[in-house]
Amino acid sequence: MRKHRNRVHSIVTSFALVALSMGGTVVEAGPLDRRTEQIVTRTDLGGGVVGVYIADLDTGVELADYQGSNSMIPASNMKLLTSGAALFVLGGEFRFQTELILDETTTPPTLVIKGDGDPALGDPAIFIGEQPGVTLDTLFDQISDALKGAGIQELKGILVDDRVLDRNFTHPAWPIDQLNRWYCAQVGGFNFHTNVLDVYTQPAASGGTPIVQLQPEADWVELQVKAKSNKKKRDTAWVARPTKENSFTVYGNVSAKSEIPVSVDNPPLFAGRLFASELNQRSIVVGANHRYSTDSVSLIQPMDRYTASKTVAVITTPIFDVLERTNTDSYNLYAEALIKRIGYEITSDPGSWENGATVVRMLLTEKLGPSAAETTVVADGSGMSRENKVQPKVLVSWMRKLARSDHWELFRDSLATPGNGTMRNRFKGDDLESQLYCKSGYLTGTYALSGVLIHPRSHQRVAFSILLNDVKGGSTKQNAKPLIDSIVGEIDNWMSQKAGSPAMGG
Repeated sequence: MRKHRNRVHSIVTSFALVALSMGGTVVEAGPLDRRTEQIVTRTDLGGGVVGVYIADLDTGVELADYQGSNSMIPASNMKLLTSGAALFVLGGEFRFQTELILDETTTPPTLVIKGDGDPALGDPAIFIGEQPGVTLDTLFDQISDALKGAGIQELKGILVDDRVLDRNFTHPAWPIDQLNRWYCAQVGGFNFHTNVLDVYTQPAASGGTPIVQLQPEADWVELQVKAKSNKKKRDTAWVARPTKENSFTVYGNVSAKSEIPVSVDNPPLFAGRLFASELNQRSIVVGANHRYSTDSVSLIQPMDRYTASKTVAVITTPIFDVLERTNTDSYNLYAEALIKRIGYEITSDPGSWENGATVVRMLLTEKLGPSAAETTVVADGSGMSRENKVQPKVLVSWMRKLARSDHWELFRDSLATPGNGTMRNRFKGDDLESQLYCKSGYLTGTYALSGVLIHPRSHQRVAFSILLNDVKGGSTKQNAKPLIDSIVGEIDNWMSQKAGSPAMGG
């Protein structure tokens, strides 16, 4: 459900600072310094490292700093930098545009699919979620009707122009043993269905080989089923895919119906073949001699040229939908598409992790100063890479800069709120008096939460960033989220005390 975008009017508030005399030097302590330190030092994290920075979003006055200038692994809090950079570069009115173009210089015509790096194309959570009753079949019916309306019954082939982004589909720092998982989906200039296949399994009635179906249907892929059906055992079904091919094998035991998303290799080519298969089923033959085959689909090569004779369809996605999926749902593919897309926007070269990271660092220098860029390592856009490093203080300063821009409401509304997205099970009910907009983050040993609290009475806005690294396993890891949530609770309590009691009848 889309969040309301009501403008929040900020009221600048003041408060007393506690002055501590240390060796003749007066140090101003933030009002939340002591309580933050108490929460951190009393929590057993098995030697884990904590960085916290809290500041008034409007005045910039520091409220607490506990190792806030340490460069730390941000996990998915990296998405705050990526999504903010996308707004600064692309703007709030930007729309991804995937074009379906006819090249009529060939006989029969060639369909050119010109990608724009859109991560939302064919994502059920986007276009199906907003239009009840719409399915992938509906989308392909519309594309087929557009082609038939242009008089097309046959295509020589499909040429995928994915040059908006590079073809380094997988980041080298991502965990190699998890590259078949949906959260490590490859990133291309033409993406479809979040670059995953949904493998549906259910046990066979008589035992033995389970029933397996694919969505989207991709009958050209190699699928082996080595799983077994046994309703009396635990369901352990999983799907393997070798790194460099679209060959899938189902393993384990199937005891109930389940859905297993698995990433595909070479998303632009895979999506092009899917389009060809779906059009062929709708009586638009794709391929020479009236014979469809996957060989009828190709990726554009450096020497390839085509003539844009006619644009038959343009599929668009507004940037807010991409931002919301990036931050509320923490969907990695979306963040990676954004960082590559801003690289293309600035350099006009195919978007890459390298030129996208350069753009983010350029913006950090421009908006926050050289030291912010010097202390930040940008490896990817989603935070999957452990090579990313950022200071909690930089994340808070970044949010302050966004808050003073025209992009603030879009950015704020893209963040998770209690009960939604990654925060669906945190800060429920009356845990907080303030409104919370935030981005969570997790990697093994790393926990993060950064965002903004807005008090309903005073309208004071407080930004915070809490990063935990090197948290050991066992019982100590169970203390990580309670520590973070306790600090957020303390901020909310302090804001409520400053705001005073609500007016009678208010």
